[in-house]
Amino acid sequence: MRRVTGVILVGLLSAACTSGQGGSATATLRFQELYAPGNAFADATKAYGDAVTEATDGRVKFEYHWSNSVVDSDQVAGAMRDGLLDMARLQPPASPEKFPITNWLASAAHQSTRAFPAGLLQQIGAHLEFALNSRVLEEELKELGIRYVAPLALVQQYDLFCRNSITSLQDLQGTPIRVAGETWVKEAENLGAQPVTLPAAEIYEGYQRGVVDCVMTYPTHYIDSGLWELGGHYVPVSLTGWNQDAIAISRSTWKELSAEERRELLSNVRVWIETFVQQQLDKYWRFAAKAPQHGVEMLEPSPEIQAKVDKHHERVRESMIESAPEGVQNPAALLDRYEQLHGKWLGIIQELGFNTDGTGLRDWMESLGSGSQPPEINLDPWLDRVMQEAYAPLLSEIK
Repeated sequence: MRRVTGVILVGLLSAACTSGQGGSATATLRFQELYAPGNAFADATKAYGDAVTEATDGRVKFEYHWSNSVVDSDQVAGAMRDGLLDMARLQPPASPEKFPITNWLASAAHQSTRAFPAGLLQQIGAHLEFALNSRVLEEELKELGIRYVAPLALVQQYDLFCRNSITSLQDLQGTPIRVAGETWVKEAENLGAQPVTLPAAEIYEGYQRGVVDCVMTYPTHYIDSGLWELGGHYVPVSLTGWNQDAIAISRSTWKELSAEERRELLSNVRVWIETFVQQQLDKYWRFAAKAPQHGVEMLEPSPEIQAKVDKHHERVRESMIESAPEGVQNPAALLDRYEQLHGKWLGIIQELGFNTDGTGLRDWMESLGSGSQPPEINLDPWLDRVMQEAYAPLLSEIK
């Protein structure tokens, strides 16, 4: 439950209810973030909180708990339900038994164009619109006593960072690769590699010591984790991305807030997304431009690797239909909707003038020319569409 302050308090619960009816009490929401300031996720969370506080004239404030300092990721939902936290960034793969449908959907995170940043913008918009209007996902969270503020698909595609040169399928045979979960276990096995699970905090040491020869993640993480400082080889293969992040709020806290406060919590998701995406643009540019200075070789793998990945993705739909968890009554229709929205958002991205013809980081850098600074990209037209398509229906229902 949130902490509530006012001029005169006669019982916290009473004051909370007064605020929920539009009173003048102040809500201090306890928000747990997986990372600390200086990381793109944490910086986006802080910018979001500041925007909400300003928009509510200080009636909603935030008490931040960085680096999972209250509970571990697998306990976040319970902590919100039990009143230890009001809001948090969810990591469903940490507790798959609590989020069977959300984790099942992870295997569908390969729908976007490979062009950067077009594919990232497409994926964020499509996933937001899908998840915010998905009854089965809403029910999954409802049973846990929480609800979405922002379901976010924030990694366009995973690729590889390896100690040794990887340019062919043969090079991958038996190679130990750190993976993020079951979806990526299957990606590694499809390539003949050996999947290895390591907690995020152990990736750097695992790579440094040779516990794994490759790490399957993405350029921003290669910088933030310090991997690029160890040198290696960047293998730009387009693997399944990540659609598992979410900002969630306790349902009891949500009920205590006034209609205006709820609207501001949703409306200012725009600030979170803009802050995060701008950092991605900066980090991707930095990685491509500066990685060679750290001893990182940018490889051009054989097309046979991507062809093998693409064949695997073609089979994923049928396997997802067969393995759909209880609660997904019509998995084919649900996946149809997910695919259709990615098609819709590809059209939106093209309409807004983003280049969708490239195949990844190298093509994006070539399109920028030889500039010495990260590009400045106006995200406002895209953010306008995100709020219009994904959030306008929700905002109109808040009375």
